[in-house]
Amino acid sequence: MPDAAHPLESEPLYLPDEQLRLLIDEQFPHLAERELGRRYTLEDHFAIRIGDDYGALFPRYADRDYLYERAPELIRPQARAWTFPASFPIAGGEPGHGYPCHWTLVEWVSASTAGFVPLHADSAAPFGSAIRQIHTKAPADAATNPHTSVSLSRLARRFEELLSRAAASGAPEQREIDADATRTVFERGIAAPMDVDPTWTHGRLEPRAVLSDRGQFAGVLQWHNYGSGDPAADLGYATNLLPRTDHQALYDAYGAISAATHARIGAFQVFAALRHVSFEDPFVMRLAWERLLEMDLAAEA
Repeated sequence: MPDAAHPLESEPLYLPDEQLRLLIDEQFPHLAERELGRRYTLEDHFAIRIGDDYGALFPRYADRDYLYERAPELIRPQARAWTFPASFPIAGGEPGHGYPCHWTLVEWVSASTAGFVPLHADSAAPFGSAIRQIHTKAPADAATNPHTSVSLSRLARRFEELLSRAAASGAPEQREIDADATRTVFERGIAAPMDVDPTWTHGRLEPRAVLSDRGQFAGVLQWHNYGSGDPAADLGYATNLLPRTDHQALYDAYGAISAATHARIGAFQVFAALRHVSFEDPFVMRLAWERLLEMDLAAEA
């Protein structure tokens, strides 16, 4: 199976609205009268709103097909116990009308994303509680998450590529990223043992996958990577959504975290921040640089 932590190189798939309409109406006829709304395009998928209450997510690359095919059945047993708002796959769509991939139907949650309206301090506790609910123990034969099941050592080459790109782009306020200090955080995580059992994980707790209602935590989106992995990966991604002063509140709500897991969290945080710096979304880039500056990983040029 492909490693989603590495960049995609094939040409992305595209579906015109006419083709989307055919797929949705044929497979979910109860939505045939619902108007198709705005399209939201990210690196690996796009989402489209269907009326007021539903949406659909379509992979932009054929090698991600297996994630969308398995998602509804994989998530359903765990999601029954969740108490936080979540727009997770409720039904699966089949390939058709020239589109080669499976896709997912979701309930639409109306709110901004944390990338556009950053979370306030009082969102740290409900966000941490939501992550804890996601992180139940996964069985030994559980399907793996392509982001969180990848060991930090396997991400080392990609980390160096992202670090070089961030150094070339430059940080805000006439600063430069401190490559040695950033690498030290990442290598500390590599050296830390995996001292917890794998759990179910989200795999994409980035600013565009977490909802914000005027700064209040309002839910989690984009569950197609869902699977077994290292919980430190989700926590590392999540810490980029909150100022460093709010991390302890997130951890307190989450529960006990070992020293080794904290080290891995730091490594996943800097890896995720560097990924976000490479995105073309200015809001996500801004949040990522804010976290790196808070960690003293950028200095005066």
